[in-house]
Amino acid sequence: MREIKKQLRKELIQQRRSMDKNEKELADNDIFEQIKPLLDGVSSVFTYASTEIEVDTWRLIDFCLGQGIPVALPISGDTELTFQFIESTDELSLGRFNIYEPPATRPAVPDENTLCVVPALCADGTGLRLGYGRGYYDRFLETFVGKSVIVCYKAFKRPVPTEEHDRKADLTIFDR
Repeated sequence: MREIKKQLRKELIQQRRSMDKNEKELADNDIFEQIKPLLDGVSSVFTYASTEIEVDTWRLIDFCLGQGIPVALPISGDTELTFQFIESTDELSLGRFNIYEPPATRPAVPDENTLCVVPALCADGTGLRLGYGRGYYDRFLETFVGKSVIVCYKAFKRPVPTEEHDRKADLTIFDR
């Protein structure tokens, strides 16, 4: 199963790199508009700082900060993610895996009203996803008490090979 997932990741990353920039922008916008209603009543948003091949989360981060919604981003440890609150994207710097990370100065603890936005290379629409293979979000979701949402492009909606340790998210948003 690991080899199947490894090969699929490689193919999906290549497909992501060749996405049309205009189509990606339209899809990113649509996904953002679908996330906005989920923000009503949240205590905080845990999300990631997207890379060029991922669903854009920068507009979500800026929107939340502008609305006074606390935002936390992850720092990748050896086996776990620790989320830290930010006040501005100016605080971020390139960290492990060349991903923007916050300083480890304001630890964030989720509650039942926290929304966690989860990245995916592909997703099946039932809450299962294929990530980058390190299991960070599976381990995080194991004890997460809030609401989790996968964001993924509809072109990457497909059956997901799963293993026992894979965790489902509560919701999946694809562009329409």
